[in-house]
Amino acid sequence: MQIQSDTNQLLARADDLTERGQTTEAEAIYRRLLSSHPGQPELLARLAFVLKKRGALGEAESLLRRAIVSAPGDAVLHNNLGNVLRVADRFGPAEACYRKAIALNRNYPDAHYNLGVVLEDQARPEDALAAYRDAVALRRDHSAARTRIGALLHTQGKPAEALAELDVAIGDAPKSFEAHYFRGLVLAAMERFDEGAEALSRAAAIKPDSHDALLALANNLKGAGRHDEAIAALWRAVEVQPLLATTHDELNRLAWVTDRKDMFLTSFSYVRERFGEDAALLYTEAQIRLQRNDAQGAEPLLRRALVLSPERGDANALLGRLLARRGQFGESFEAFETAVRAEPGVTAFRNEFGYALLQGNEPKQALAQFEEARRIDAVDQLALAGVCLAYRALGDSRYHALCDVDAFVRVFRLAVPRGYADVRSYNAALAEELLTLHTTRAEPLEQTLRGGTQTAGLLFRRKSAIIEGLREQVEAAVGEYVRAMTHHATHPFLSRRQDQFGFTHSWSCKLRSSGFHTNHVHPMGWISSAYYVSLPDVVDDAERRPGWLKFGQSHLELGGSDRPEHFVQPAVGHLVLFPSYFWHGTVPFESASDRLTIAFDVVPGKVDPGTMAAGPY
Repeated sequence: MQIQSDTNQLLARADDLTERGQTTEAEAIYRRLLSSHPGQPELLARLAFVLKKRGALGEAESLLRRAIVSAPGDAVLHNNLGNVLRVADRFGPAEACYRKAIALNRNYPDAHYNLGVVLEDQARPEDALAAYRDAVALRRDHSAARTRIGALLHTQGKPAEALAELDVAIGDAPKSFEAHYFRGLVLAAMERFDEGAEALSRAAAIKPDSHDALLALANNLKGAGRHDEAIAALWRAVEVQPLLATTHDELNRLAWVTDRKDMFLTSFSYVRERFGEDAALLYTEAQIRLQRNDAQGAEPLLRRALVLSPERGDANALLGRLLARRGQFGESFEAFETAVRAEPGVTAFRNEFGYALLQGNEPKQALAQFEEARRIDAVDQLALAGVCLAYRALGDSRYHALCDVDAFVRVFRLAVPRGYADVRSYNAALAEELLTLHTTRAEPLEQTLRGGTQTAGLLFRRKSAIIEGLREQVEAAVGEYVRAMTHHATHPFLSRRQDQFGFTHSWSCKLRSSGFHTNHVHPMGWISSAYYVSLPDVVDDAERRPGWLKFGQSHLELGGSDRPEHFVQPAVGHLVLFPSYFWHGTVPFESASDRLTIAFDVVPGKVDPGTMAAGPY
């Protein structure tokens, strides 16, 4: 139905206002026109559009349903109703509307595209991919549909196909933020970090306030070893979302490992001066300071955070840990009790409480905390490591069965991959490649490494023939280690035995002279490891054991029986496997040569690459 000619001027004016974003004035004109032409489908649809933009979804839906009554065969009206319902998170009804629009007009590319979007909303990626492909078949230059095809192919681990689609999308729409953004993500997955950074720089230029684009840009720049530029991108991300603690955390950790003392911790004061104090930022800064053994700087931050948010679990737990280190156990225990009361399901708080109780010579109460943590999460390795310490402190006979070093620590001499004459030549070549990945200057703040560097990302997912060759040998050794286990239904380690396993974290560590690993466990593993790539000659000293791997001693300085129970002498080409909950560390060494290793964690069952952590915890 055509709108009467005497309304055309007003209608054109309203449409122009809508296009320029002046929807309040446009709405008034549409309502005036509808008062003269009630039930007119085009006017109802136009008014519904501006109402949708300002969030009046209920009235927008009502108007579109009235329009459909008048024009039931109009595919555009059904599509538009689907758009309103999707914004309202009513995905099923929205899907039905898009399918109705397609049934009325199969050559309607936007309806196919919108169907794909709502199918993604419902976690149906294969169906969504088919809908997007239908949209592109109808309109070859549908850049939005091509972009989503590229994004889905990326999540399916098909980077080459994804890149091809995104290149076409950018050719059709050079100013598409989404196409440049996802192209950057795909290039990062292909380890083409410089190209990825270029793509994400374009995305950030198109949408300067996109926090996601700036974070992705920073990650690509880190991958390319362009750390100063990565820090600049993270600083821009802080400016976009000043109160997002995770961005501050990433910025300051990168500043630390790259020795950018001019940037370290400055983002917190920058935001504090402009926006005042924020509990999450105070906690994050305190955590970083405590990891650098700056308890004096951390404590006032934590206490101010708790003034703002007294029941905040993480701040109370961190304060409890700080006070336990100082021997102020009464106040420490009170802080932990507040943390556990605030968030009883968080096992980390119970574990830290248990460790503080051990330090305060309360092993029975500590064991209760660890056992409750294990009731919540049976495979919590920090809780299991705490149980070991509590059993030992209590003289409990169960300690030996749980912490049997002789049974569970095994050393494997890996076979040399094809193409190498011997173990020395292979590991010399491996060392040469690994050293190109050690691009930082200091150890990560959150790690156990002291006096060295650690690679970022997932080492075993790198596209490198020499690393892939090592991974094959490692898989064979882990398989042998697992097959040698006897399944035991009640043993926390043996009960998890299954033939299939997968790698989660994998990384390389380089220790300089005086370097070492503090005593620790691996919270997210099942089986953990150390593979020796190159070693200083001093490891041959069997009396002082410099650079050796040690087991059985915690980081808590509990005295008495809290001392090393077993040592492993490193040797190039040897792999050590052990349960992730075993306390282990390294003996410091003095040498002009570095100690270069690879480590990884294994868990039972199949590991989804999409859920793998980006690096060691």
